[in-house]
Amino acid sequence: MRDQAERLRALVADAGTDGRRRESTNKTRVISITSGKGGVGKTTLAVNLALAAQQAGVATVLFDADLGLANLDIVLGVFPRYNLLHVLRGEKTIDEIICAGPGGLRLVAGGSGLAELANLNKQQLGRFIAGLAELDNSSDLILIDTGAGLADSVLSFLYASQEIIVVTTPEPTAITDAYAVIKLVSQHESKPIHVVVNRAHNEQEARAVFTKMAATATRFLDININFAGWIPEDSLVTRAIISQQPILLGHPSSRVAIAVHQLQAALFSGLQAEALPTETGLQAFFSRLTRFLGG
Repeated sequence: MRDQAERLRALVADAGTDGRRRESTNKTRVISITSGKGGVGKTTLAVNLALAAQQAGVATVLFDADLGLANLDIVLGVFPRYNLLHVLRGEKTIDEIICAGPGGLRLVAGGSGLAELANLNKQQLGRFIAGLAELDNSSDLILIDTGAGLADSVLSFLYASQEIIVVTTPEPTAITDAYAVIKLVSQHESKPIHVVVNRAHNEQEARAVFTKMAATATRFLDININFAGWIPEDSLVTRAIISQQPILLGHPSSRVAIAVHQLQAALFSGLQAEALPTETGLQAFFSRLTRFLGG
């Protein structure tokens, strides 16, 4: 697998030589949202957070990078005909696989296609990189929903991201697993890590969870993590999932919807280019991703 990673790195460099056709000009922000364990509401939050950003005027693409349980389309109630695998096979362009979601939000279904990155030939990769540039130039924000846990594929996406949102709940095992993700990411390189406490009974509980995590991270990892915000526990979320209608659309005045909008404002408002890292955009993300394929 390491040989494939080295081969892919060389292909990415070669595929990017045609700057006239493939250079991305937009300072697109690429953020991965993850969790230490499943069942903490990460995907539901990713969908609603992306919708809130789109509603706030941030041109947003939601990218499904959960190789095992790709299900953003189900949560959104949309039915994409194609996914990233069709692009990698040369059957479709990225623009052709994008699925239109509510309110102008765009969805890229990843599925097993992401696992095929290490098997591309030069021509396939060239088309892929060119498509990424087009997506970069039409987006302000690309939110990547990774799988949960510490699998190599998940960690590769996190290492490649410019910023990371870690979702936890007040449950002790969720906190422990979220900290494990933060620890592994911080050992690789320094990058902004935002913590969201989901399903909290009140702000005091959420801040207590974060304070404990932040103190541990400062003491043992020598890093600072950011409290992005919290989302209240609400049975409306379960009903929204069952009805396949995001809570921002089905219950826009609910406490959860209001909290998501506040979280969006804290994370995404004022996307100043000068505050972004040197390497930005989806092209840079996938170029960085190839560095970590194969471990």
